[in-house]
Amino acid sequence: MAPKRKSEQKKPAAASSSKQKAPNSVTFPPITEKAELQCQTVLEDQIIIIEDFFSPLECKEYVKLIESLPLELTPPPKKDEAERVNYRFSVASLDFAAQLHARLTPHLPSFPYPTSVQPKRRIAPSNDAPRHPDSFNSNIRLYRYTQGQYFGPHYDDSVKDLLTGATSEWTLLIYLTGTEDGVTGGETLFHRDQRGKPRETITPPLKRGSALLHR
Repeated sequence: MAPKRKSEQKKPAAASSSKQKAPNSVTFPPITEKAELQCQTVLEDQIIIIEDFFSPLECKEYVKLIESLPLELTPPPKKDEAERVNYRFSVASLDFAAQLHARLTPHLPSFPYPTSVQPKRRIAPSNDAPRHPDSFNSNIRLYRYTQGQYFGPHYDDSVKDLLTGATSEWTLLIYLTGTEDGVTGGETLFHRDQRGKPRETITPPLKRGSALLHR
């Protein structure tokens, strides 16, 4: 899979310039248990979408939460980093990571280990068997894109959870706004290189409340 990028979001929104001290913890609104959510495979073992993971009310509550936080504008990129311009906030929360895991995992298929880690993990045959996610990363990141902001082409590397020691394999995105809200642009684009064929651009829909997993 070639790099993905966040396209420009055309819906204007007020920029945050708050300089207040970032809180050490955040009280996240509860996520209700959902029944019979459909898991859609966009690209096998690469891109998955679960629509309506957040209800419209939950999306509003999380938008309100983000608006109350001291968001910071991303700094200029360092060497070998992708160019990005957006507002963000991050906080470590084992409780919220556990809540996300409990609510989303029942709707996910079992995943095989990625090829990159199989040789390191192949201690017993059972290690290669498909399995559900063991946990979600406790580093919670909240992003806000205003008109003209974007995230350039990049790869999401595996990262180590500083609180649990677990290593990530997938990235989870949850869209709090979408085309239903009049948003134009803002999709996450995936560029797929195929030998002997033109590069393919995969554009999952930007739908409010959807969860998108990719690797």
